Amino acid sequence: METTVSASDPGSLVPAVTRAVAILDVLGEAEGRPLSVSEIARALGLPKSSTGNLCASLEAAGMITRNGTGFGLGRKLVELGGRYLSTVDQLRDFYELCRRSAHISRETARVAVLDGLDVLYLARYDGTQPLRLTANIGDRFPANCTATGKAILSTLDPAVAEDRLRGRTLPALSERSITSVPALLQDLAVSRERGYAIDDEEATAGVLCLSVPVTGFRTDSAPFAISVTVLKARLDDEFREALLKDLRAIAAGMENPMLPKGMSAGGG
Repeated sequence: METTVSASDPGSLVPAVTRAVAILDVLGEAEGRPLSVSEIARALGLPKSSTGNLCASLEAAGMITRNGTGFGLGRKLVELGGRYLSTVDQLRDFYELCRRSAHISRETARVAVLDGLDVLYLARYDGTQPLRLTANIGDRFPANCTATGKAILSTLDPAVAEDRLRGRTLPALSERSITSVPALLQDLAVSRERGYAIDDEEATAGVLCLSVPVTGFRTDSAPFAISVTVLKARLDDEFREALLKDLRAIAAGMENPMLPKGMSAGGG
């Protein structure tokens, strides 16, 4: 357990964060045995006073807990770990369900969560005929310009959505983007009624996205949606319904992990 941390680590932009993580590592290596501040400081080669201050901050955040005269790992780590594992498992299901779907297996599909009034993309599936000019993992887009953003916003109580949008200036990504709050609220009402949202060239000219909201994706209450993106010129009524059928089946498979994954998401 000799993990020495330099008091001024040149490779760390935030030494306090580096030391806090090192403390968690040391407590994890102790395998449940409480460690005193002196033991932690000695293991890391840090001053006892600063180690004590870091332990107090970590304890206040629930990351570690006091056990007698020492410290052990806290329940907050279990909570965070559970959320991380849930995300990984659900994303794996997303890719598998996309691969097995009848139509989306050939297209570009994505997973997005709401962050303020933006959507953040967590996953991207590229099928056999992927569309390259679309958002990648880690990209952030205005929710009002995207199908995923509108799908997520449509799950909110109308009064909550109106309150969240009140007084906001909505950005535009194309000349078709909805930049009026009343117009967006009307679009959300339509999306809520039909069960899916549309980005009709509102982010990129010539490109259309369909999106459905998904529940049960995370252990917290973060909204979430999946989408499929196609060239608008390819989309007729029959193709639209086929893609929506696939999206709904993928959403159902992600909401209920007990559903058999071996069945085609677009079949039957």
